[in-house]
Amino acid sequence: MVSAAVSLISVAVTYRTAVVTHRLQEQARSRDKVELAEELFRRYRVPLLWSAEALQDRLHNALSRNLLRTYLHSGDSEEQHYVRHNTVYVLAEHLAWLEVLRREQRFLDLESVKSTKELFTAIQRIHHPLATDALPGPFRVFRGHQRAIGEVMLNRVESPEGAVTEVLGYAAFCDRLKTDPTFASWFTRLLEEVDDVEAQGQRGNERLVRLQNELIELIELLDPKGEWLPLEQRERLPRTVPILPTSRTPNG
Repeated sequence: MVSAAVSLISVAVTYRTAVVTHRLQEQARSRDKVELAEELFRRYRVPLLWSAEALQDRLHNALSRNLLRTYLHSGDSEEQHYVRHNTVYVLAEHLAWLEVLRREQRFLDLESVKSTKELFTAIQRIHHPLATDALPGPFRVFRGHQRAIGEVMLNRVESPEGAVTEVLGYAAFCDRLKTDPTFASWFTRLLEEVDDVEAQGQRGNERLVRLQNELIELIELLDPKGEWLPLEQRERLPRTVPILPTSRTPNG
C-alpha cells in the first residue's frame, strides 16, 4: 500500500511537472511570437507608411485636384513623362513593400498576434479594390499580377551585415523601363491607363477611390497618433459606387 501510494504521488508530481513545463513552453512561444511581430512591425513600419502616403496622396491629387489633367495636357514633355511614370511608380513601390513584408512573415506563425493580424487584414483590404471586377475604372491588377509587380521592383544588395532587399528608386525604375523589355512589360498597360484615369474623373475611378480610402486605413493603423504623418492630411475621397454582392476578386 505504501509503495502504491508513493507511485501515485510520483505520477501526480510528474504530471503536474509536465503541465507546468508545457505551460511555460507555451508562454515562451507566445512571447517569441509577440517579439517577432514587434520586430517585423518596427522594421517595415516606416517604409510601408511612406509608400502608402505617397500613393494615397497621388490618388487624392489626381482625382480631386486635377493633377493629371494639368500636366498630361498642359505640361511640357518632361512634366507629362513625370506625372505618368511617377503615378505608376508610387503604385509599384507600395506593392513592392507589401511583397517584402509578405515574404518576411511567410514562415512565421504570427496569426495569433493581434497587431500582426490587424496589419495583414489591412493589407488584404488594399489588394482587394485593385483586383475586383465589381468596381469601375482603370488600374485593375489581379492579385498575382500585384505580387509580380512587387517582385520585379525588388533588388538584392550586399551590405556589411549581409544581403538585404531594397525597393527600386524612381530613377532606377525609369531606367529599367527603357533598358529592360521584360521589366517594362509589367507596366505597359498601367502607363497607358494613366490617361484613362484622367479622362474618367472621380466617379469613373471608384476603384482608385476605394484604394485611397484603404490606404488611409493602413496609415492610421501604422501611425495612429500622427507621429510621422499629420492627422489633418488624412482626407478620404468620397465613395460613390457600392461593391456588388456578386463581385469576383481573381486570385490568379
